[in-house]
Amino acid sequence: MAPEVISRSPYTTEVDIWSLGIMVIEMIDGEPPYFSDSPVQAMKRLRDSPPPKLKNSHKTSPVLRDFLERMLTRDPLERATAQELLDHPFLLQTGLPECLVPLIQRYRKRTSTC
Repeated sequence: MAPEVISRSPYTTEVDIWSLGIMVIEMIDGEPPYFSDSPVQAMKRLRDSPPPKLKNSHKTSPVLRDFLERMLTRDPLERATAQELLDHPFLLQTGLPECLVPLIQRYRKRTSTC
């Protein structure tokens, strides 16, 4: 949950960008930030502390860390927009979706029982 939501401040779609950043942390670390805290304590930390950081940042590239920092900027006016994220080098360096087709086909062959 974005800090401005927890603080009950007015907010718009920037909260979704924050949430995406939290999901990226969860995908990399295997759990959301402050997972071991109580829900109330986690919300207080999100509201009052600097943005959460990766536990496993050593597993990520500098460009991914920058991508994440752009999403987890406390000030919603300075947080990246969806278009800025789409134009970010982290997403621009990825392959086209067509590159996934052979991977999906190989997976289906391995898991097929027929």
